[in-house]
Amino acid sequence: MQLSVGLTILLCGISDSFAYPSLEAFVDLYSEIQEADTDAQRLALSEQLSSSMVSHWSNHQLEDDVGEKLGSVMGFASAGIGKERLTLISWNVELKNQTHAYGAVVVFSGRKGEQQAQSLQFKRSTTLRPTLNEKSRYTAKEWPGAVYYEALLQYQGNRPVYTLLGWDGADNIRTRKVIETLSVSGSKLKFGVPIISAGRGSTKRYILEYSDQVSAILQWREDLEMIVMDHLSPPSPDLEGQTSYYGPDMSYDGFAWKKNQWVLEEDVDVRDPNLQAPWNNPKRLRRRYRN
Repeated sequence: MQLSVGLTILLCGISDSFAYPSLEAFVDLYSEIQEADTDAQRLALSEQLSSSMVSHWSNHQLEDDVGEKLGSVMGFASAGIGKERLTLISWNVELKNQTHAYGAVVVFSGRKGEQQAQSLQFKRSTTLRPTLNEKSRYTAKEWPGAVYYEALLQYQGNRPVYTLLGWDGADNIRTRKVIETLSVSGSKLKFGVPIISAGRGSTKRYILEYSDQVSAILQWREDLEMIVMDHLSPPSPDLEGQTSYYGPDMSYDGFAWKKNQWVLEEDVDVRDPNLQAPWNNPKRLRRRYRN
């Protein structure tokens, strides 16, 4: 009862301060999420951040400096211009058991070109869906969750499709990076467009899962016109399939856009000895800091 009353008071105070929120206020609230003592407080503050962003961008145009102000602390990804512009702000909520919940808001144009803001509702894994599925479609109300740091715009005919590069903290032994696909139809957001060809037919997303002890690259290389990623492998054949032991083996694979889909190309020559991961993961509060 004391927790409920305290949390109500806390959120009421935040609601008052967010009557006319600024980008700085969003950053401050995100800091409050990370510093909150309990999972219940962190999740409630995350909901407050999401609803405040939706309210703000439903009534105000997206600021020109939103990437600069929010991208330094949260996930920020944007692609397209005009009516095809899509911007996604996302963040993680690290829980006491070292798993993660997620929050996100998407700002995009509706059918008539008006700006819309919509929150994504994180759907926690269950025994029926123990991990992110390469074949599944998801809506904004059952979003699988990630922190996105890159967005790309391609076309299937005249239809725009978006490709997102993201990070998923998974648990205390594994980390994931994901190539997610997204389409917009009116006011509906749909995750899971079958535009990824990785040698097993088309899939709706591509997942890199590896040891929490290592770093792995997943980034868009403009010079190569390709999504470049580390090739992951186990340290010994007897650990094949146990992704908590996987790590980069000093070779690279990539996806190139060909004939309306992303096509996997193996053993890519990246020709860049200074290749770096472009984004630091939000596990910085943990004893182990890894990408």
